[in-house]
Amino acid sequence: MIKANLKPLLIGAAVGLVLGILLGMPIFWGLWPVEWTNANTYDLSPEAKAAYVQLVTDATKVDRDYTRAAALLGDWTAEEKQQAFTDAASAYRNSALGDKAQAVEDLGMVLQVASPETTEAPEPPAGLIARLREPCLVFVLVLLALVLAALGWRLLSKRRQARAEGSLEETFRPVRPKPEAEAAEPVSAVPVAQHWVTTYRAGEAAYDESFPIEVDNGEYLGECGVGISEMLGAPDRVTALEVWLFDKSDIRTVTKVLLSEHAYRDEALRAKLSAKGETMLAEVSKPFVLETANLLIEGQITDLAYDTQSDLPKGIISKLTIELDMKPKETAGAAEAQV
Repeated sequence: MIKANLKPLLIGAAVGLVLGILLGMPIFWGLWPVEWTNANTYDLSPEAKAAYVQLVTDATKVDRDYTRAAALLGDWTAEEKQQAFTDAASAYRNSALGDKAQAVEDLGMVLQVASPETTEAPEPPAGLIARLREPCLVFVLVLLALVLAALGWRLLSKRRQARAEGSLEETFRPVRPKPEAEAAEPVSAVPVAQHWVTTYRAGEAAYDESFPIEVDNGEYLGECGVGISEMLGAPDRVTALEVWLFDKSDIRTVTKVLLSEHAYRDEALRAKLSAKGETMLAEVSKPFVLETANLLIEGQITDLAYDTQSDLPKGIISKLTIELDMKPKETAGAAEAQV
């Protein structure tokens, strides 16, 4: 009698142990693997190292502190520095940002980071865990499928047995169907009308304003902003700014580049900046529009001043104020139709 009572307990414990192992391995190995926190920079992935080099380059371009730049990369090996600088410059060139790619290469020369050899180093042999990871996952998934199939077959057998004994109605009681829930009202995807004002002043080398675009319930639809587009050799010699609009559903960014009179007249400089977006002469009260599939922003320069002490007449912007109006596209379209 005791053995008969212990048998289902032992079976249940064994099944629970097997299921715990089978479910625990894919969950804590595949779905939620170990995550690193507070790691050193040399532990970053190659892509993250390249992005880190870009950040160090941008910071050094502003303050020219090459000693600090060398210290920030001091824990890296020569091979890591070489590969990171090459990847950072290549990423900028692939994005048509040749000036930033040149800045990365210049910093590499100052820090005496040589270009990596063209021959690829052989990859180190994978460890035992890395080699067994995929076979183990396949084995676990197959075993889990077999266990679930066995449990399903056991439940089906019990159901057939209960039906044969005439107790199916008592064992499997029908569940009263629940009334259909009322359909929820669709959430409007029309963004809230918003108005922003932002001002750039000479000397703000890190000037970069951004504003989120949301609907009434707080859902994120996109973002817009204004930042520095081009400097002529020094952080306080800004000659162009850019206004951009990002649409989450359109997965693209529309950009307008506002040029000083000097930059607008310089055909070579204007052609260079056209790679970032549509170029236009910065003028007070001249409206412009940024439009994507679902978003529309109307902008206007309300204040513009040039550095009168500069060697470039109307070439260095000392102050520029922009007003941006976020409007629902149907409202903006109706207003344009009335005009």
